[in-house]
Amino acid sequence: MIPVSDRNDAREYAEGAFLRASAMWALAGLTGAFGTMFLDFSRGHFDFVSLSRELTLGLAGGVLGLGHSRYQYFLLESFPGHYADLARLSKEGWTLWKGRQGASHVRPVVHPGRGWAPLAYGGALLMIVGLAVLLYRGFPPVSSAFFALGGFFLARVIFWKRAVDLWKSERSG
Repeated sequence: MIPVSDRNDAREYAEGAFLRASAMWALAGLTGAFGTMFLDFSRGHFDFVSLSRELTLGLAGGVLGLGHSRYQYFLLESFPGHYADLARLSKEGWTLWKGRQGASHVRPVVHPGRGWAPLAYGGALLMIVGLAVLLYRGFPPVSSAFFALGGFFLARVIFWKRAVDLWKSERSG
């Protein structure tokens, strides 16, 4: 039986660490993407073909962000104690918490198939890099990196916003 306080602390941690942090990174990525796109357009180096290539990388980043968020959601719902410990760690401060209990008291996450997670992340990153190499036809790599990062974090924001809204409706209902 999972204690309610662990589940609430874990969800609070997810709202701050996953939703808010992803929102800041999505804003930075999309600002960089559209800023570099505007610079390329003003210099006459931007057309519909390069826009479609960059949006493809943004979509690939979004798919990776959605998969990453879904896996984190699975971990959060299956192992809320781990995230509750991380929430307490972030509230109390690393040195205070470490001095009292030790970092080894963060409950571990162990589940079948856990060894496949790094391979899935590596495969997804290779897919994005492969797409970038395949689609590269003169658009700047900085702009394509911003599009991929913006897509990744925007997908995370959308996913976690829906999860947080669901949790809040559970609490009020």
